Amino acid sequence: MKLAATDFDGTFCPHGEPIPAENIEAVQRWQKAGHKFGICTGRGIGLIRHALAPYPELRPDYLVCNNGGVIVDGAGRILQSFVVPADVRDGMLAMPVLRETHHPLRILTERGMFTLDTGADIPFGLPIEMPLISFEEAQKLPDVVQISLRCDSIEEALATTHEVKKAFPGIVGNINRNYIDFNRREANKRDGVRHLLQATGWQPEQVLFIGDDRNDLPAVEYFKGCTVATAADFMKEAASAVYPTVGDMLLANL
Repeated sequence: MKLAATDFDGTFCPHGEPIPAENIEAVQRWQKAGHKFGICTGRGIGLIRHALAPYPELRPDYLVCNNGGVIVDGAGRILQSFVVPADVRDGMLAMPVLRETHHPLRILTERGMFTLDTGADIPFGLPIEMPLISFEEAQKLPDVVQISLRCDSIEEALATTHEVKKAFPGIVGNINRNYIDFNRREANKRDGVRHLLQATGWQPEQVLFIGDDRNDLPAVEYFKGCTVATAADFMKEAASAVYPTVGDMLLANL
């Protein structure tokens, strides 16, 4: 048995487009051959389920959500989660870089998603509506696994991540384009796959990881993974192979 793990946005599903039929067909062939397939994403459970809902024929064996902050099996049962401690959550939300931002900001629990009222006049860029809550209400949320911020540029995202990590060393900023997902240090896609294997007891003969951006890089390097042709040059340099699509990777390693 082999295990395939793919990033979703920009890798398995091109930005702003439907999931390619050839990717779905390749997944079905992959699973029929006895292999495991799953998605590793910065999205929370609700958001990735929303994206997969139009494709009932696509049935992942697992989901690594919130950059590894929440891991679920094919039936949606939570196998493991990494909750941000309440004092760290409250301290982060009190930082001027987040508290006084006018950028879209959202907070995710194990299964819920909320938009923080920052006065932002631009959308976060997500396809579903989320309840709007105050910072005070956010500090009462249980099981927070991720705080996400949309920045104007990758440079701003890197600078903001540095500031938050300096104040809270137990937090990492998983960056994808100009978005930052703040998670516990244990939550990243590389360790998400490793935690998945520990939780399930699966012992694949090979792990095939494929991703296209910065939050995929540790997993690509660790698993000697792959990337897609649309990825940035730094990802292509780190990858062991570059494929036109995820489906091409699956079929080449069937």
